[in-house]
Amino acid sequence: MRKITEHTADAGIEVEAASLPEAFHEVSLAFTEIVTGGNLPQSKRSHVIELESTELDSLLVKFVSELIFLFDTEDFLVGSAKVEIKVDTLFILKGMLFGDTYNQSEHGYGVEIKAVSYHLLEVISGPPSKIKVILDL
Repeated sequence: MRKITEHTADAGIEVEAASLPEAFHEVSLAFTEIVTGGNLPQSKRSHVIELESTELDSLLVKFVSELIFLFDTEDFLVGSAKVEIKVDTLFILKGMLFGDTYNQSEHGYGVEIKAVSYHLLEVISGPPSKIKVILDL
């Protein structure tokens, strides 16, 4: 389950999934739906992703920041995320992002995402895993 909510000059994403990796996947899909206005790309390209953080909340912020970075610098539009999240002394996310090169005529246009916010950020590992995050538009 994923839901996109509106705030003044912001968009919120709320997801619920059976596991934390599935919740991160749902966040990536909601991100793309905001950018494109609802269209998800085919998996024609891939990117390896490896992130770590001392806190789960910060790991999510790094994950969404990476989606923004890849879109802004490489026009990479994520269509799915296959990730694993492990906890040792740090929270470690490893996996692959699948998607396509953004093409406005093919994928559409919603709004530009400028940044991810810690404001009202919530990550519950679950099960079920739940995420609430606000994006600056």
